[in-house]
Amino acid sequence: MKNVKFDKEFISYNLKLARLISGLTLSDVADNVGKSKQYIHQLETGVKAPTDDLLEMLGTLLHVNPKFFLMSHSSILDDESVHFRSNRTAKQASRLKAKASIDLFMRLIRLLEDYLTFPMVDFPSMEKIIETAGDVECAAENSRKYWQLGLGPISNMTRLVERSGAVVTFFQGVSSDVDALSSVVRRPIIVRNDAKDSPGRLRFDIAHELGHIVMHQGIQTGCKLTESQANRFASAFLLPRAAFIKEFRAGVRMDWRMLSELKGRWGVSKAALLYRARQLDLLTEAKYTSHIITLRKYEAKKEKDDYLVPMERSELIVNAIKSYLSAYNKTVDDLLEELLVEDVVLNQILDFDINSLRAIEAPHSNVIPFSRFRT
Repeated sequence: MKNVKFDKEFISYNLKLARLISGLTLSDVADNVGKSKQYIHQLETGVKAPTDDLLEMLGTLLHVNPKFFLMSHSSILDDESVHFRSNRTAKQASRLKAKASIDLFMRLIRLLEDYLTFPMVDFPSMEKIIETAGDVECAAENSRKYWQLGLGPISNMTRLVERSGAVVTFFQGVSSDVDALSSVVRRPIIVRNDAKDSPGRLRFDIAHELGHIVMHQGIQTGCKLTESQANRFASAFLLPRAAFIKEFRAGVRMDWRMLSELKGRWGVSKAALLYRARQLDLLTEAKYTSHIITLRKYEAKKEKDDYLVPMERSELIVNAIKSYLSAYNKTVDDLLEELLVEDVVLNQILDFDINSLRAIEAPHSNVIPFSRFRT
């Protein structure tokens, strides 16, 4: 092995992390650096360590600073700390990439927390195990009471969870496959589906992940029961039963204008409104099925009145990075250099282009970071 010019030990997990985020297979990496698939696997499992030259090649291929492979990490995520929606059908590769993306996102948050004060993590927790539908309803109602939300519509679900200490984002190349997920390590992270363009469904997804955070800490999710509980929580949280029963009018025929008005008022899809009405026995199973068939027939891919619900965007991370840039006279390149990744990697875990913030960089001195000239 050549003389090592790095003063820290190679950490095999970081190679796997960077590879998974890049979307490359072991064979892809092996072919690009002139090694065997087995050798790259040995690097990722800590059986062997790379030379300096190989570290440079791996860094170039995976768009990270070679020092990234030497950076310590806090923990490897387990199945109890990450809640996957549609876990049973999502591909294993997508789940692995999602976990790796959460890990890198957590590193970004920890870096920013060295400079900034994030909202305190303040979520309600359940003292009893959730077993019945009534338990779920109580969990949703208690969550509203905890945050003093009353029984009216929630104007912005994303802002609600972020003000309570969670961070919302999406991961490129992952969300369309995984549907939605959340993590409860240190600070809750909610990853929404960037393939969905329905604002009501995105709000429901966030409420669904909130249900996991409130009800399923330390419990492996993804099974039919926990997913059903999270769906019920989302419905009950967004559409509290006492208020919804008063407003939903179930006649002989469905009043679609009424349904559209409720959609605009409560910020959920018409499908979710029908789902809630069935939960509360405001519709029979036969009528519910008939209305859903009609809805899918005429509004199969996208509900026509989605414009009634504003599309929510995450705010916490973008505002944190803006503060990092302006308050500390930093540049985007400074952030990339501290995180030891290139912009193409960071953009994989953000719901905005990091380069769009270059315009607000504070005026610097005539000292220009060498990182700007990396190829």
